[in-house]
Amino acid sequence: MKKIIVIGAGIIGLSISYYLKKHNFDIAVIEKNKAGIEASYAAAGMLAAQSEFDFYEDFMNFCVKSRDMYEDFCREIEGSSGIKAELTNNGFIIPALTEAEEDFLKQKYEWQKKKRFDVQLLDNKELAELEPNISDNIRLALHIKNDLQVNNRKLMEALIISNKKNGVRIIEDCEVRDYIVKDSKINGTKTNIGNFYADVVINAAGSWSSLISQGLIPNFRVKPILGQMLSLASSKKILEKTIFAIMKGKGCYIVPRNDNTIVLGSTMEDVGFEKRVTDQGINGILNNAIQIVPKLKNSEIKEKWAGFRPTTADQFPIIGKTNIENLLLATAHGRNGILLAPITAKAIEELVANGNIIPEIKDFGVERFNNKN
Repeated sequence: MKKIIVIGAGIIGLSISYYLKKHNFDIAVIEKNKAGIEASYAAAGMLAAQSEFDFYEDFMNFCVKSRDMYEDFCREIEGSSGIKAELTNNGFIIPALTEAEEDFLKQKYEWQKKKRFDVQLLDNKELAELEPNISDNIRLALHIKNDLQVNNRKLMEALIISNKKNGVRIIEDCEVRDYIVKDSKINGTKTNIGNFYADVVINAAGSWSSLISQGLIPNFRVKPILGQMLSLASSKKILEKTIFAIMKGKGCYIVPRNDNTIVLGSTMEDVGFEKRVTDQGINGILNNAIQIVPKLKNSEIKEKWAGFRPTTADQFPIIGKTNIENLLLATAHGRNGILLAPITAKAIEELVANGNIIPEIKDFGVERFNNKN
């Protein structure tokens, strides 16, 4: 039986192990902390495959394909675990508060229509009918009908249960410090609690992924980008749809959950591995959100938190082979880790089980950095 180690028990690592276990491999997921408590816990669960993009690029196709896999993905994980991931298909609203934002939305509408995406422009009156609690100051809005959201914490709970139920070992409080390599081929990992041996190692360690055996994989660098977030408690439902906005050049999103909790985010801070929540960051997010949905000012803060987005110099993920035989990478998904879990897991499954590199990941290999300064 082929032995596989997955480094990192976030949504990428646990989605990979879930799919690989279907091939009856012997799989251990090694996690330096507790399973599912880093970026996958800190996320908002937005599957913003269309909303995220200001202009069309090939990467959008990758994101849309993964989003469109989510219904089947959740149905399978829910069936295995008995936990509902609360996948919601109410769509996204992108609002414009200024003339410049209005012009931008019109341009976004035009190119998305040309690409045959299902989008709709809403004037102030149409928006009020759709979402009565949105500010009257919104000049225009773009309705992205097919973008989804999922309760990422519920999904992580479901993935952990499903993996364990299927015989995947999740080893927590175990930090991988180095790879074990012989004759340019992976043999396993060295950790703080001993060595683990395997035929294949898959690094899905997110922001920490390039810290293992630094320099072994040429030009492999991933850095953390901090995001601060908060949630509000509400006694009744304030919104149906996710709000995805740009306020003063910064992202502002408002994500309604099934229990009427509303998740707000987020900052983008290049501060290394300094995880902290600040009054300035939280107040900035909250003030921006209230400009869009004034009723939020009456809601109490339920929770504040922060997490690290694993990011590369070109903002694209790293998925595929390395210069070390049978050492694979599945990391650096940035703001899109939750969104890209299904397609990344399928790509790694195909690579490990059949030796095939699917066309969708051909541009995401780490070797793309070899000719760049």
